[in-house]
Amino acid sequence: MSAQPAAAVACSGQVRYASSSNTIYVTSGTVSLSTIASLCPSAPLTLVDAATHLWELRADLIIQNGATLSLHGTSVSGGDVDTLRLRSLSDNAVTHVSAITAQYGTIDINGVHITSWDDAAGAPDTDPMLPDTASSTDRARAFIRALSYLDTDGTPRESRMDITDSDIGYLGWHGAEAYGVSYKGRGCDSTHLSVCAALNVYGSETDSRFHDNFMGTYTFDAYGMTFDNNEYDHNVMYGLDPHDDSDYLTITHNHSHDNGDHGIICSQRCDHLEIAYNEVDHNGIPPYVPPGDDDASDNQVHGIMIHRGVTDSVIEYNNIHDQPNGAGIAVFDSSNDIIRNNTVSGAEYGLRYSVGSSNITTSANTVTNSSQYAVFTYQGTDIPAYTNSTGRPTGLTFTGNTFTGSGSNAVKLNQSDGTVFTGNTFSGTFGSGVLTQYTTGTLLSGNTAPTSLGYSVKGDSTTPGSITFKDATAPTQVTVDSVSSAAFTSTVGTVYKVAGYPSVGTALTTGGSTSTLTLARVGSGQVTVTPLPLAVKPGSGTATARVPSGADSYETAVTAGTAGSDLAFTASGLTPGATYTLTADGTTVTSGTANASGALTLHATAASTSEVDYRLG
Repeated sequence: MSAQPAAAVACSGQVRYASSSNTIYVTSGTVSLSTIASLCPSAPLTLVDAATHLWELRADLIIQNGATLSLHGTSVSGGDVDTLRLRSLSDNAVTHVSAITAQYGTIDINGVHITSWDDAAGAPDTDPMLPDTASSTDRARAFIRALSYLDTDGTPRESRMDITDSDIGYLGWHGAEAYGVSYKGRGCDSTHLSVCAALNVYGSETDSRFHDNFMGTYTFDAYGMTFDNNEYDHNVMYGLDPHDDSDYLTITHNHSHDNGDHGIICSQRCDHLEIAYNEVDHNGIPPYVPPGDDDASDNQVHGIMIHRGVTDSVIEYNNIHDQPNGAGIAVFDSSNDIIRNNTVSGAEYGLRYSVGSSNITTSANTVTNSSQYAVFTYQGTDIPAYTNSTGRPTGLTFTGNTFTGSGSNAVKLNQSDGTVFTGNTFSGTFGSGVLTQYTTGTLLSGNTAPTSLGYSVKGDSTTPGSITFKDATAPTQVTVDSVSSAAFTSTVGTVYKVAGYPSVGTALTTGGSTSTLTLARVGSGQVTVTPLPLAVKPGSGTATARVPSGADSYETAVTAGTAGSDLAFTASGLTPGATYTLTADGTTVTSGTANASGALTLHATAASTSEVDYRLG
């Protein structure tokens, strides 16, 4: 319901003033500050300097009943305000700290500098905190907000605020709807989703700066908003914070930096977000410490974060750098999102996924110089609300990314399932290799990495770790613990050599080959697994192949599962046009000529199920 003025003083037209609450009301039409001053001369709104078009508001201003407040600078046709001061006295009394509110109304800001103002100090109010002795009605600092709500009969009364080419600073505090610049649909929350569906709050922010606020900008139940080419900086908490049920937002070409908390965060049931072409840096240096936090040592601040139930969104072409106390991009309890073509450098964690985050596709990103891990996944202690019941990140896919250098592990996967790395490039110096802990079903395929990059697989009796290397083409160093395993698989039947363990074989089928490493087979130390340029496939049934000590690259000992079965030997890396002979225990079986690609396939028939040494030379 629209608030009703009390003890109104004489005004005319669509403007009223209630002296008891120190509130100006605009009830219809479109008004400027000059209009308000003309219709209500007694209202505490003053043109301080006509030459510079400087105004000061020393009351609350509420726009209601579909009315519009036009705050246009003189650079805009018909504009009358270049600077607007909102009174914000240090006594924090509600009647001494001004707020502008659209409550079923519109605020249109274009070409204006808006700031809080402490008359006694002759400067903006730089204190966003209330003292412990403050009353429940006190306000720490002036603020601006657009509020939508439902009438008692369910009719949506929606508000809008558009901000263009403006500078808005030194507003807001840690009070609901009072964070600085706020957009909110009242009554919408996780227990009243029908309200969220019935109304929205709208608006846009373009070509503007939001600085030294409690939050640069905050939204709740926003829809279809555009944030383009803005600067969000030096805010106490977040730079840009779209919150619950803020959907179909376009967040592009912004610069969010030097804020106390995350540069850009979208939290709680937000969907269809486009976060692109932004620069995000130097946030959380030092991290924001919320009231009641006695230990800020673990506070992480991220460049871009999607948090709890963010779905069907795209994060792309952003430049995130210098985030030493958190991740470049963090995903928390969210699903079905795309992260692509971003550049992340100088973060503690390049990319971080936690608390059940699922089905996230991460592609074509460049991550460099992470002080801890280029990629970090973990379960966390928070309870997921929107993804799964376990909190284990699941179904994460990384493809075509470049990871360069990290202070610790290149990748650390904790308590995760079904993570896929395909076609990625690892380069530079890493403090350590890839570590998976209590993590199952990790698949690596077609990645390029230094041969020195090791892989360690750990688990426990409840969650044995498992990792699979598919179609590996280079030597790989692997360590498994007492309960975990690493498998090397090939669709063409590649034979794998496990250095120092000639008894460890490769299982062969018509569908390909698998060599599995466990503690019982290779011990607890690091072993090197090398794919031979030789593949073996039985025509039917199964077989096993191993690489005897001293064998060359085209030699393997094969045990057929069935006597009389056909064995196809395919070698690669040969000299095109050269003739090669296949021998079995030194006896010639057949010969052939390598094709133009240096490949050759020759066949042998297994005479028995005894082991036979085959060699191509």
